[in-house]
Order: sequence, then C-alpha cells, then structure tokens
Amino acid sequence: MKQSNQKAFCRLMFQAQVKKALKIVNHASDIAGKHDITTDIKKKLKEKHPKVAELKQSAIIEKPENKTGRVIFENITQDEITSNTKNSSGSGGPTQIDIDTWREMICSNSYGTHSKMLADEAATLAKRLATDTIPHDYISTILACRLVPLKKR
Repeated sequence: MKQSNQKAFCRLMFQAQVKKALKIVNHASDIAGKHDITTDIKKKLKEKHPKVAELKQSAIIEKPENKTGRVIFENITQDEITSNTKNSSGSGGPTQIDIDTWREMICSNSYGTHSKMLADEAATLAKRLATDTIPHDYISTILACRLVPLKKR
C-alpha cells in the first residue's frame, strides 16, 4: 500500500469511517473485501479472539458510594441528540448502523414524529446508562466486540 493510502486509511479509521477506509484497503492491497459470516468464519474468529475471563465477584461493587446525580445529565434531551447527530461521523457499532443512517432516521423529516421519538428514546437511554445501575445482561451487546473478517486474494 502506498504511503498516501496508508495515511488516508489511518485518518479515516481515526474518524471511525470504516467503510471508506476499507475501500482504500480493497483497492490498494491483497484484501478483496469482507467475508460473509458463515459457521466456519465464526469458528475462525472465535479462535482468534481472546478467551473470556471468569467474572471475579471481588471486582463487583454492590453499592456504589457516590451515585451520580441525575441533575447533571438532564441536558441530554431530544434536541441535544438531534444536534449532536447532525455533527457526528462514524461507522456502525453494535447496531451496525452507520452515522449516515442514524442522521437520516433522527434528523430527517421523512419519518415525521418517529424521528423525534427515536431521539427522545436515545436521550432517555443515555441518561439511564449514565445514572442507573444496569445489569450486564441487558447491555452486553453494547459492550461486545465486533470482528470484521476480511477476504484476501
């Protein structure tokens, strides 16, 4: 890969624009795209991923001493979510939905009141994640790692 392509790739990755970065890789290297997720591919990815360590009960704090007050998070509103979505960039996380799609769903008039409802629910989720103790099983997808299997020529 040329040095200019390497710089562009790194810049795009730092901006969380994975799709655009992969286009550079696809044109400039032996990587031919992304594999479809099959049983065999899943098995190979699991082999490469670090094993999950057992949870140590001593690491869990039953009752946090300083609970964060809700008042500092009250500014997370539907309007703030909409405003920040307009100014964001990046690729899909656990939802695999990139920022362009989120921007369309939250900021567009195409969905009518549903856009405002989605932004309001995102604000409610952000406030809850910041202030409440939520069981790990409820948010395990948000905390999960997503591996991308690349095809090579």
